[in-house]
Amino acid sequence: MKNYTIHFLLITIITFGLGFTGFEYTGAAAVRFICLIAGIGLLISCLDAVLLSRRQQKMRKGLKAEKVKKNK
Repeated sequence: MKNYTIHFLLITIITFGLGFTGFEYTGAAAVRFICLIAGIGLLISCLDAVLLSRRQQKMRKGLKAEKVKKNK
């Protein structure tokens, strides 16, 4: 999911610019909805990147500790 962070960011910025500028056109409600969905996807993607990186750091520390125990 963290591979899509940039995509969600771009979609959110573009749809925000189109949907919330104050112009009224036929698809404004749909564009605002897409902006909402892309924003939620961006939030989940960012959280996923943070949580996975912390989990990987913990796993690396655990593996290093096991190697030290085996070497003794």
